[in-house]
Amino acid sequence: MTSPEVSNREQAQNQEQFSVSNRATHDEQYPYLSDISQLLHRLSILELEGLCTLQEMLLAKSFWEATNYGGSPEKCKKRLTELYGEDWDEHVKFKDHFVSIKRYYVWSLLISHRQQWNQREK
Repeated sequence: MTSPEVSNREQAQNQEQFSVSNRATHDEQYPYLSDISQLLHRLSILELEGLCTLQEMLLAKSFWEATNYGGSPEKCKKRLTELYGEDWDEHVKFKDHFVSIKRYYVWSLLISHRQQWNQREK
């Protein structure tokens, strides 16, 4: 039964919308997504590049560059110097601010997997 209070009713609706139990429905919509994700994360960057189409590689690279100072480690180091000073490496880790492109290749391949299943469903 719904609560007469609007705030409680909205919370209940949001809870249903974002509940953990929706994962079962998601797995049915995109079978093997978890397995494919685990497999892709185990592969090297070269193996992932071999699986990607040109479009997937360009998508991954553009997002990687957008979040990683245009793909330039020098720009990242310059920004870290601006933020933390010359001894920035004593305060932060470079790898926390400049991420490998691997995760973007995996992300792009998983998007393609979902798109293929969506086309199959039509």
